[in-house]
Formats: sequence, C-alpha cells, structure tokens
Amino acid sequence: MILLLANLAHSVSSVSVVLLLTATGYVCAVRGWIGPDAKAFLSRFIMTVAIPCMCIYGLTTRLTPEMLAEYGRYLLVPLCCISLNYLLSFLLGRLLRLPRRSLGVFVVMCSMSNTMFIGYAMCYELFGEESVPYIMLFYLVSTMFTQVVGLSVIRWAGESQHPSPRERLRFLTAVLGVAGGFTLVLLGWPLPSLVRSYMGYMNGLVSPLALVLTGKIIHDIGLRSLRLDRNAVLMLLFRFVLAPGMVLLACSLLDVTGLARSVFVIEAAMPVVTVTVVAAAEYGADERLAAQGAAVSTIACFFVIPILMLLL
Repeated sequence: MILLLANLAHSVSSVSVVLLLTATGYVCAVRGWIGPDAKAFLSRFIMTVAIPCMCIYGLTTRLTPEMLAEYGRYLLVPLCCISLNYLLSFLLGRLLRLPRRSLGVFVVMCSMSNTMFIGYAMCYELFGEESVPYIMLFYLVSTMFTQVVGLSVIRWAGESQHPSPRERLRFLTAVLGVAGGFTLVLLGWPLPSLVRSYMGYMNGLVSPLALVLTGKIIHDIGLRSLRLDRNAVLMLLFRFVLAPGMVLLACSLLDVTGLARSVFVIEAAMPVVTVTVVAAAEYGADERLAAQGAAVSTIACFFVIPILMLLL
C-alpha cells in the first residue's frame, strides 16, 4: 500500500510540473511579457528548429537496432491503436459536421497523446529505469504519427490555399527529423559529440517552450472559454477511455504482458500532445480548441492516472 501511494504521488507530481509550466506562460502573458511577436517567434522556433532536433536526439539516444529487432512486434500495439483512434475520431468529426479548422485539431487531440514530456516523466517515475525501452518504442510510433500525419492534418485544417515553397520546407523539417533519426538508429550511426550536445539542448527546450506558449494562447482565448463543451467531452473520452482500452485489447491479442503492457496503457492515456497547440497557432487552425483541449486534458490527467494505476 505504501509503494502504491508513493507511485500515485509521483504521478501527481509529474502532472503538477506541466500545470506549473503552462501557468508560467499564462502569467507572462498577463504581465505583457509575451506579445504577438514573441508568440509568433516561439511557434516558429519550436516547429522549425527545436522539434526536428528533438526527434533526432530522442530516437538516436534511446533506441538501438537490437531493441527494434527484439521488440519489433510491440510496435504494432501503438500503431494499430493510434491509427484506429485517428479513423474513428475523423469519422465522428465528419458526423458532427465540424468545420475544417476544428476537424483537424479534434482528430489529432483524440488520436495522439503527449508520450514524451508527460508520458516519459510519468512512466519513468512510476515504473523506473527498466521502463525506458518500452517508453521509447511507444514514442517512436507516436512521434512518427504525430509529425508525419498529425501535423499534416493540422496544416490541412488551417490552410485556405496552397502553401508556399517556404511554408512547405518549414513543415518538412519535422518530418525529416523523424526520418533522419530513424535512419541513424537502423544504421547504428551515433551522432558526433558536438551535434549530440547541441541537439540535447534543443530537445530540452521543446516541452517547456510549448507549454509556455500554451499558457499564452489560453490567456488570449480567456479562462472562461475553457469549458467542458461537447467536443471537449468527446476528446476526453477518446484520450482516457477509448485509447487505453484499445491498448489493453491490443496487448491481449499480441501477447504483450507485464511492464510493457502497463507502460503502453499509461502512455496511451496521456493528455493532448502540446505540439497540437503550437501547430494550430502556426498554421492558422483552431488554436482555441487546441489550447482548450491541452489544458482540460492535462487537468483531467491529474485524476485519471491514479485511477489507472489502481486498475493495472
């Protein structure tokens, strides 16, 4: 019982850090420290510089060719579940006749979770060092899906006309980051020491800056807008009921048990990935819905993860 209570306290602590970083961005916006120019800079810097570095650094430092060969079938769990959630949320959004600016954001919020900053910290604190390989396997699939599919959907939702070559290049940097990192892992090529150090620093900037930007966007739309409307409730059902439920079913069918099963369930039940807010602001999609979803799901995670830990 004491160990269980300690694990629950760790999960609460991890979510509290996220809330504090978001609150920091909100307070900075209230005091006028983050204006429109700073908001635009943060969005562009995260999308075009920090995120590609994060992808390459995270994949090359946490995954090995041997790990991919040994646990290759485990990749099917997040791949099948994320894909199915994507399809179901897209069909539901069409059925609800969501406008294009909201549809793309809704689909990404429902199908993709914050597997690295919140998920990594949460699982590491709950399960220890031995959980890292399973965290990175889930992260590999989730990151590739988010960068390749998720950002494409949000860009589609926010653009009313064909993007310029410069905009296409800015979008492709994230995709190239995932492809480059995965290629380096498969070839077994380590990053040079200087490059690894640089990308390590960039990797550390992504989540804090994204959460600070989320706080700024929440300030812009107003706290009163953060309410549990129909779209928010449906998103929460996808994130905290349907997603972990699908993972449990997939693990049962693929004979994934023990620590891997527990890590996958917790990773699937993470809040909305913060890149959704950044991308919505960058590409002109429904950033109000994205910020609302990120804030509401993070607060809900504070209560959901302890319950899941009791069920696992």
